[in-house]
Amino acid sequence: MLRLAADIGGTFTDVVAYDLADGAVAFAKAPSTPQEPAKGVLDALSVLAAQRGEALPDMLARAENFLHGTTVATNTLAEGTGPRAGLLTTRGFRDVLELREGTKQDRYALRTPFPEALIPREYRLEVSERIGWDGSLREALDEDGARAAIAALRAEKVEVLVIGLLHAHANPMHERRLAALVEESGWAVPVILSHQVLNRQGEYQRFSTAAVNAIVTPRLAGYLRKLEAGLVEAAGKALPVMIMQSSGGLLPAPAASEFGVGCVTSGPAGGAIASAFLTRSIEGSQAVAFDIGGTTTDISLIEAGRAVERLRTDSDAHTIAIPSIDIRVEAIGGGSIASVDAGGVLSVGPRSAGAMPGPAAYGRGGQRATVTDAAVVLGYLAEGAFMGGRLPLSRSLAAEVVARDVAEPLGLSLEDAARAIYRLAATKVAEGVRATTVGRGIDPRDLVLIGFGGAGGLYMDLVARELEMETAIAPRAASVLSAFGFLAAPVRFDDGRTLSLPLNGLDAALLRETFAGMAAALAARLADAGFPAERQRFEYRLDCRYIRQVGTVEVLATGDESLEAIAENFARRYEALYGHRHPGEVCVIENCRVSAFGLQQAIDFPAASGSATPAEALRGHRRVYGDRGWEEYPVYGFEELAPGATVTGPALLESTTTTIVVETGSGVTIDRFGGAVLRPAIQEQGA
Repeated sequence: MLRLAADIGGTFTDVVAYDLADGAVAFAKAPSTPQEPAKGVLDALSVLAAQRGEALPDMLARAENFLHGTTVATNTLAEGTGPRAGLLTTRGFRDVLELREGTKQDRYALRTPFPEALIPREYRLEVSERIGWDGSLREALDEDGARAAIAALRAEKVEVLVIGLLHAHANPMHERRLAALVEESGWAVPVILSHQVLNRQGEYQRFSTAAVNAIVTPRLAGYLRKLEAGLVEAAGKALPVMIMQSSGGLLPAPAASEFGVGCVTSGPAGGAIASAFLTRSIEGSQAVAFDIGGTTTDISLIEAGRAVERLRTDSDAHTIAIPSIDIRVEAIGGGSIASVDAGGVLSVGPRSAGAMPGPAAYGRGGQRATVTDAAVVLGYLAEGAFMGGRLPLSRSLAAEVVARDVAEPLGLSLEDAARAIYRLAATKVAEGVRATTVGRGIDPRDLVLIGFGGAGGLYMDLVARELEMETAIAPRAASVLSAFGFLAAPVRFDDGRTLSLPLNGLDAALLRETFAGMAAALAARLADAGFPAERQRFEYRLDCRYIRQVGTVEVLATGDESLEAIAENFARRYEALYGHRHPGEVCVIENCRVSAFGLQQAIDFPAASGSATPAEALRGHRRVYGDRGWEEYPVYGFEELAPGATVTGPALLESTTTTIVVETGSGVTIDRFGGAVLRPAIQEQGA
């Protein structure tokens, strides 16, 4: 049996096949098709089947499941192309989505107007009702008024309806009754109840998360239907599809079709999971990973062998208050456009040439200089070697746009202009890594740098040098590492409850019962997804704070420890974060949360497949414009090199899907997984 995975990027779609019998791994890439993403997935699968020497139906017939990371939810949110959404809310709370929590994301940008809410005000209507903070009924639902509001939104041709009421997390009776009234009206509109999306205190977080779910879910569900139909047509049978969530866990497609908000950072999460898996495989615990694709660079931190999570994600326009891997996104990638402004300042990004037309070197009509064009001009990417020759690159087209857009405005030679683009792109990536680490009080020099994505190997050496990091790793499957991460991920369901109770007034039995109730419900969901009890695992967390504070601190729990142990664990965690604790202050448990994991058959990081010495893997030499001008760089077959093989820069390591640049003075050793372990020449750079 095979386990298949696919990741749709801004420029390419990556697919990976893992043979569960012998651990063999095969991967392929194909251009993404933004207007019809499912087509790009099927195209990539066809390429993969051809590489494996079998027909696509035969390969799919042996697949255990199909694991997928998609940008559909991300793009829907970014482009504002979701359906017309409406909101029914408690009287007096119509403007919560605009008021947010009383401030902007950047509270010091005083002249910047507030962003438009995801649901326009004319589609947000109020109903009379009130549930108290403790779940008590304070005011009955005005059903006649509710029917009138429902009719008004229907007349406005609202396509998806959010029902978000005050304190519905404590008692959802009115949200459920409103949903019933919608059904009774005969209006066949998708209805999203805020307490089902986020069952915690905080009306803005709950309403915003539900609104995002309303915007992205219909389009994601439609895409999944097309993808599943395409797989059925190609395989001749239904193939179980699972989607990567922002949290790094998989979600069966039927559940994802109702919970699109959980998949907003679907693809990048796979890279973080794979980086954590690699970190554990090399018996490490601390790393920072960057994934350079065609449009963006995604940066994640690995602590104690796990990708760091966050409980909420904020943007200018919305908040998503569900667990997600903490990923910093920089607008820099292979397709990022380079330009010179009126003041003579060079910039790279945030605009991108995307998949179509792409960089000028692709020969598809691209007319702007990009980071990839600069790499072609410098000789880092060969005209005939890209994607195994399936996508020939044109140096003349790349040189034309780099000369026009950058060299001539700056008065530089073609090569120096390309080098400036290349170095600026690396600096922007390094700044993103610095913000991810130093911004948390972590010295990047104490970490391992993991560089992946199609363009990760091009910049790994420069980024490591700038940050003075001693070790950097480019995995053998660097260009498709996000897709590989899906193979190693478990299925995951999450739930939470708000307690907002001080420890000194809490009954320990209540906490145990709350945890047990959530765990039992999640266990049932895992069982329905095909995971028996022996393949289930649970994690328990508490969000705690001191009694006069607003922000909470996450504390790991077991589900049945004593209240004294919880208090001590909170104080210890608080002290680790802030350098002090407050003896005598009361600890408050704000939320208790449970994560349930369905464990797939374990896989191993693929072992190295190469057996050649550097002399045997030498493919020739290529003229490259590096730190010391034009030089002849030896070019080695990356996947051909045996574990233990060492190469000293300047050199290039090439495979079908990626190129690794080893700058002058740096050295690379191939590890047991076939990855390139780089020791950058930090001293040479300082000199």
